[in-house]
Amino acid sequence: MPSRPLLRPVVFLLLGHALILLLLYAWPSLPDRLSALVPSLLNPSLAIAMTAVAGRSAVPHLSLHIAASSSGKGRKFTPELSTFDYHASASDGLGLQKGRTIEEKRLGGWVDHGIDPADFSHGLCSHMASISLQALDGTLGPRELLARAYAAVMSDPEIVGGGSTACVAVADTHGRMRVANLGDSGYVHLRLGTVHHYSDPQTHAFNTPYQLSLTPPDILRQTMIFGGVMLHDGPERADLSDHQLGHGDVVILATDGVWDNLDVQDVLKTVTRVMREAGAWKIDGRDGYAVADSIGDLVKQGRTRSQKLRGTLQAVLAAEIVGEAKAASLDTHRDGPFAKAVKKEFPYERWTGGKVDDIAVLVLVPVAGDEPVKAKL
Repeated sequence: MPSRPLLRPVVFLLLGHALILLLLYAWPSLPDRLSALVPSLLNPSLAIAMTAVAGRSAVPHLSLHIAASSSGKGRKFTPELSTFDYHASASDGLGLQKGRTIEEKRLGGWVDHGIDPADFSHGLCSHMASISLQALDGTLGPRELLARAYAAVMSDPEIVGGGSTACVAVADTHGRMRVANLGDSGYVHLRLGTVHHYSDPQTHAFNTPYQLSLTPPDILRQTMIFGGVMLHDGPERADLSDHQLGHGDVVILATDGVWDNLDVQDVLKTVTRVMREAGAWKIDGRDGYAVADSIGDLVKQGRTRSQKLRGTLQAVLAAEIVGEAKAASLDTHRDGPFAKAVKKEFPYERWTGGKVDDIAVLVLVPVAGDEPVKAKL
């Protein structure tokens, strides 16, 4: 039996305005299966595409442990049904969380024109996932990936209109992570109880984020007759950033359903609490916190019962952040970032409390010294 080739994973983290989790595993048989699977995916809106190429090193510098969680607007949050891990050893090529179509009226009022705007974001993530499988050398950057997918959406006859923000990250096992962020979704990079980096929202005006969009000709004609401006921002307007990940860091990508209700310090507080309670970060008298040796077990399924976690470390983090954002969105007395912005922009408005919205979170925890990922034969 031939030996299994060693792989260097290249991870594409794709986050749009939607609720559904799509996991793509780049085993040798997947590209053939993907062409049949993608057209049948009705709700691929939050996607993680894993591709792999042959690597020379027997042990990757960092293993990348990923989980995602979400909660729909108007729905009760059930962590055990809405939180998912990516498993490199999974035998299936595809895992799909069932969900419902989302009405994103904020992004252009598409529903009023009989257009389901979720089709746009779903299609954008589907095309990104498909395109990423062709980038086996890991050279495809996040903005180029977004641009190619956007071009595919614009020429897709099944997508007639819609719009979406996007937060796209590309990471490798050497610890390099590149991010393209367009609009008011965003990310935060945490390290040992501190905020290492975070994105700033891109907006034209209050509650008017940058967005990729596709406008049907009839709506354009109405705009020309009755006035108004259809917002349209190309992928080239996405903010780019380049990061070096470290052992035990935590990276969170999230939609505006999180950032409208929690600020970066709120997220840091939640993550630090979970990392401390799980034993992943330990108190270090000299530097504040240090990464505990147990983190390698905490990120692996089936090895967390002794620590009494409800799942892997990354899954618990994702679910806790969604839970905090959900609670804040429903709290009529707790003013989050959105409420504070309303009071600043419109002092006479009586807005108090959170902003109810769809919430989606993706968490990445890099860990050093893990076993190399191997392909299926």
